[in-house]
Amino acid sequence: AIAQPLLLQNWIAGFALLVLFTPLYFIRMPREEQMMLDHFGDEYGRYMARTGRVLPRLRG
Repeated sequence: AIAQPLLLQNWIAGFALLVLFTPLYFIRMPREEQMMLDHFGDEYGRYMARTGRVLPRLRG
């Protein structure tokens, strides 16, 4: 999503699209995760527990 403004000739339009689509992404994310849980079950639940939702978790 961050690359979108860099790829467009018009940076203002790129950042405007980023601002518009970011909330939609966060609205859709829980539904997609539920679909993955329904399909893959506990294996996906374990995957979710050890990874970050949007950004990778740092191990420390």
